Amino acid sequence: MTNQSICRRVRLSPYRRGMGPTFTLTMWDGIGYDSMGKNRIRYELARSQGGKRSVVFSGSDFATPDCTDSDATVAALLGFLTLKPGDTDAEYFAEYTEGQHDFASCHAEAVAMESERRFGQERSWFSDDAHGGKAVR
Repeated sequence: MTNQSICRRVRLSPYRRGMGPTFTLTMWDGIGYDSMGKNRIRYELARSQGGKRSVVFSGSDFATPDCTDSDATVAALLGFLTLKPGDTDAEYFAEYTEGQHDFASCHAEAVAMESERRFGQERSWFSDDAHGGKAVR
């Protein structure tokens, strides 16, 4: 990982202090481009509560035409990470871990609302008629 550097770290506090976990999204750039020339980034969404930290999502399967550290990129990535059952086909969640299912059912909506409040990106940005009403990655 010598050519990768953190390009953005965002702390999300969707709940009042002491009333729920906080989340940290860390993004790294420098991992290349996808087949369409979009910047690929590596990301990690972690949950912290009561002094314990656990990784909810980690991957390098996200690409953006925007600047890798832009608010638009943060909002788009969080849009995918905060999908919950009913937002897209059930198959999307087939390989989720127990912790990811817990996040999707208990915290995804709160994190999505915090993202929209901070970055102004509505969830419909990535799930519109251009994709048949289904989330795409």
